[in-house]
Amino acid sequence: MMSERRRVATLVRTAAIAGCAAVLSIVGSAQAAVNGKIAFSTDQSAASQIFTVNPNGSGETQITKPADGNAFAPDWSPSGSKIIFSGDQSGTQQIYEMDANGSGRHLLVNDPGFSDMNPRFSPNGSLIAFSRCSVTCAIYRVKADGSGPLTRLTSTIWNSGDPTWSPDGKKIAFDSNQGGLLAAVWVMNANGTNKQRLTAPALEAFFPDWSPDGTHLLFGDLCCLFGSNVWVMNAEGSGQKQLTHFPTKHQGGFARYSPDGKKIVLIADLAYRDNCCSDLYTMDANGTHMTKIVGNQPGVFLSDWGPSP
Repeated sequence: MMSERRRVATLVRTAAIAGCAAVLSIVGSAQAAVNGKIAFSTDQSAASQIFTVNPNGSGETQITKPADGNAFAPDWSPSGSKIIFSGDQSGTQQIYEMDANGSGRHLLVNDPGFSDMNPRFSPNGSLIAFSRCSVTCAIYRVKADGSGPLTRLTSTIWNSGDPTWSPDGKKIAFDSNQGGLLAAVWVMNANGTNKQRLTAPALEAFFPDWSPDGTHLLFGDLCCLFGSNVWVMNAEGSGQKQLTHFPTKHQGGFARYSPDGKKIVLIADLAYRDNCCSDLYTMDANGTHMTKIVGNQPGVFLSDWGPSP
């Protein structure tokens, strides 16, 4: 879906192929969240950059600049005041942080010799999970301020990536080729124990995203191959249902929930031929009312829907 998407998708695919009261309190606050801006990354003049936009498509604003290198895979902090992302200003893909308006950009995790991608804040904002890649990719976590040791959560024998936290912070869903599969969605405890595969090999599932109420997981099928669609399943893997049905020779995915769980943001190539580009869309959580909100960029890729600050 564009040169930059192919470049970043290769990295993403490498990462992918390669107490009850407390719970209710956290889930309840997630359900009550107010939707804010959407952050997304896109290819612009051969450099991936990050933009923000209102959910109706208005107010599109570029918040990173090519002079600072590539920037992609944005993720909002729980407060909506910060964005973490992958950038290569230091030469390799590392984790950076900036204010919601793009100011105050700084290197958060200094990890020379590795490519660190697709960072995700924990629900309380104290930790970050990400994919750390060398020969293979594994999921690690680190304190949100970048301090302290990195904790490895998955094996370096297999490739694992695209972590997403459950709303109570107790579990992480991710994709992996563990067991020799092309890709599948897995879930584990936040400390890396009790790994369980949720999707069948035939789906080649990847890029999960947890619903704010903790009951569902979005994911894509065909693991970055042509013709992929967006699916949803119950958090334990049952009830798998295809949400999008793109026409032949088209595809979409990399879907994320809105903070209130009623909407989904995703990309699709419906306006293009030959898998060259993609636009940013929103739709209802049941897959209906799909609406294009960004169609003026060379190609939109990874996005995240933030809360209203």
